[in-house]
Amino acid sequence: MRSVLVLLALSACAPSLSQQSLAPPGRAARLEEVMGFWSVKYYKVEVSQGVALALTCDENGPCRNVNVVSDDPAIAETRPASLVAMQAISFTAQAPASAFVIVGKHPGTTRLHVHAKRSREIVVTVVAPPPPANEQKAATAAR
Repeated sequence: MRSVLVLLALSACAPSLSQQSLAPPGRAARLEEVMGFWSVKYYKVEVSQGVALALTCDENGPCRNVNVVSDDPAIAETRPASLVAMQAISFTAQAPASAFVIVGKHPGTTRLHVHAKRSREIVVTVVAPPPPANEQKAATAAR
């Protein structure tokens, strides 16, 4: 029983991520939780090539000293971000949100590793953008 409580306490300490931006029309940018038995096991992101998705990191307040590393920056790269948002850290105090962006560079799948007090993994799939509207009309007319 004690090991179950320790496992629960440790899993609750991993950083939680929240989506802070939307995709442009006709493009993808979404964050999805993949649940384990007790809590979030990891996150999945789908983002279109050329689109940036802003996320915030929270560990009972904004994450401190967050570092995000991509296994393959040619597919998806990350950059620190500054949002015009404050997060409560107590009843009377606020701190700037801890944020970063994921930029879809090339279609494919890679993993990102979010390091703060604890670590979190994100599986990122970058999808190709839709063809330009004039190519879509030509393809529809040819049918």
